[in-house]
Amino acid sequence: MWCNRPRGHDDGTRAAIVHRRRDVGSLRIAHRLEGLPPYVPGRRPERGQTRRQARLASNEVPWPPQAAIVDAMRAALDDAHRYPDMQYAELRAAIAAHVGRPSGHIAVANGSTALLRDIVGVLADTGSEVVFAEPSFPYYRTAAVANAAVPVAVPLLGHAHDLDAMRDAVTERTRVVVICNPNNPTGTAYTNAELTDFLARVPEDVAVVLDEAYVEFATDVDGLELVDGHPNVIVVRTLSKAHGLAGLRIGYAIGDGEVMSYVSRLGVPFRIDAVAVAGALAALRPEQVAESGRRVAAIVAERARLTAALRSRGWTVVESAANFVFLPLGESAAEVAGECAAKGVLVRPIGGGIRVTVGSPEDTEQLLGALPVLSTDLR
Repeated sequence: MWCNRPRGHDDGTRAAIVHRRRDVGSLRIAHRLEGLPPYVPGRRPERGQTRRQARLASNEVPWPPQAAIVDAMRAALDDAHRYPDMQYAELRAAIAAHVGRPSGHIAVANGSTALLRDIVGVLADTGSEVVFAEPSFPYYRTAAVANAAVPVAVPLLGHAHDLDAMRDAVTERTRVVVICNPNNPTGTAYTNAELTDFLARVPEDVAVVLDEAYVEFATDVDGLELVDGHPNVIVVRTLSKAHGLAGLRIGYAIGDGEVMSYVSRLGVPFRIDAVAVAGALAALRPEQVAESGRRVAAIVAERARLTAALRSRGWTVVESAANFVFLPLGESAAEVAGECAAKGVLVRPIGGGIRVTVGSPEDTEQLLGALPVLSTDLR
């Protein structure tokens, strides 16, 4: 069983990780948590704000949930005094039909972030290593530290994962490699052909987790095809982005059946509430999936318009395969984000730039009005 194969570690290092703690009053905080930054979400509108706010900081879709999804959630409230099915059999079956994979190879959780943490928990022992890129989704580091694993961050190369450097970072202690594809916050993506070459150079007992939160906005990206030929590949997806259900917290993972079984066991019991399950089931009906597809197409078209408009104004924009664009600004990122916020446009300063969600055409116009046209010498 590749998932349970023990890997060597230094007992002294393990003891240090387990026992070195910081005293806080009469309680002791685990030493491994020292210096761990909190997750910083995208900026939200201030209370009492009356003018229009372009909410482009959290990669949310600009439309409310479809009516059929809302109706399903309202109906589920009648059974709010009952626990949901802890195995989530109906939800896993619906996801299985949606992705064309057996339900026994699927695990679900309250958001893909929870799955990332539990996948590491299943596969990594104390002192094991988790390799990921930076800047990327910040929670990868937290998922490693929370499970007493060692985070190994590999810098991006040209705003994309440096796959060669990530392969070189794999050691005998490595249990998990995480690839965010498309990458958050830069939007870059790798094709299956490129990832297949990478997988050929990674030991078979090292899990390669493909975080595909934004896959529906990309072309030539589909980790499910890689799962079929590589038992060590796990794909993690969400209903938060393309399906527009960020507030429901529905994530799912596809991979080896035994590994998914352990991921489900490790998760908190009843981790997804019944109302969210009802909404997810409705969202996965063919007619709702089709409407989500139309909304995705609209966002992709708006992404192209936004990118072209920003570039024509002198801004550097990284080519994106997600529902956001990234403007590398270096040290001025926070200042530019602050100036946008002052004009009612909320964007995310992160990773040496600003990440701008692709919203409605009205959002695009408001953003363009907030950003100045750069002079020729800054282009």
